[in-house]
Amino acid sequence: MLAILAATYAVARTPHDVLSGNLPTSTRADQRGEQVAYSLKKGRSASDIGQDLQKLGVIRSGRQFELLVSLMGLQDRLSAGDFVLYKNSSAVALVAELTVPDAVAVIRVTFPEGLRVEEMADVAAKAGFGTRQQFLEAVAVATLPPELAANLPAGAGLQGYLFPDTYILPTGSTATQLVALMIKTLDRRFTPELRAAALSHGLNTHQALTLASVVEREAAREEERPLIAAVFYNRIAAGDRLGADPTVQFAAALDPKSVDKSGWWKKELTIDDLENPSKYNTRLFAGLPPGPIACPGLASLEAVANPAQTDYYYFVADSRKADGSHVFAVSFAEHQRNIALYGQ
Repeated sequence: MLAILAATYAVARTPHDVLSGNLPTSTRADQRGEQVAYSLKKGRSASDIGQDLQKLGVIRSGRQFELLVSLMGLQDRLSAGDFVLYKNSSAVALVAELTVPDAVAVIRVTFPEGLRVEEMADVAAKAGFGTRQQFLEAVAVATLPPELAANLPAGAGLQGYLFPDTYILPTGSTATQLVALMIKTLDRRFTPELRAAALSHGLNTHQALTLASVVEREAAREEERPLIAAVFYNRIAAGDRLGADPTVQFAAALDPKSVDKSGWWKKELTIDDLENPSKYNTRLFAGLPPGPIACPGLASLEAVANPAQTDYYYFVADSRKADGSHVFAVSFAEHQRNIALYGQ
């Protein structure tokens, strides 16, 4: 405790600052590290918060943070809310920031997994990041980190390259800043280990994102994602068609008239839809579509990197349970029985 008191004294302005709880409010702007978004939930202990901040790289010692909070008697003054913090901050500065409600005004936005970029534009605009068009324009001119860009086909857009997550940025942040952060987050969350695992199954980064996007749209339950990924891998190995309806929906939405009438994900597919000559139509063409059909989340990326080891070749939604789960089969005959028993 004495060591913590001494450390606090070293960075405070006067001995009175130490004993009264008046702490320095922040690190100088030119000394700040990378921004980190943090949501402090009501009721969390100083120990939990310190561990969070240490894991995020905001402070070096969560224990020091906890002791400082205890020393200053601030256990009940930590303010729940969304914060924009900085890596390599001092524990003293963090105590000050987290005990001042609304110290920095922020915008919070959550993107669910499996959205198209166009849908993300609507979410971003509603949250306050400019207009829908500004978001789309930011995506159009954004650049990828070298490793993500290495396998991007010439002329391809960034569908699938914006990581779905919750983002917290200072009020006034632009769509360009948000898009850059989403790409950076994908680069961090789609780790070199996951990319290497996907490559061991024959998929480069772009192909892995493509397959993960199909898995994302097909799977409603996280535990089934590795099984669905395995089915698609088995079909790819056989030179077969993926036969994924979400790719047909994506192909249909390439026609603005279809979007106006049926939205981005047309529910009732017609014979004409199934015979759409777009290369995205995996009911018609074998192998992967040209690129992602949506932005996949981490669970789908992990499923593509580490698919289940199975001979399953077919699956059908279980209409009996109606909980998003599927029934899997190895043979076509078994699949036909499953359709009769569990299909719509």
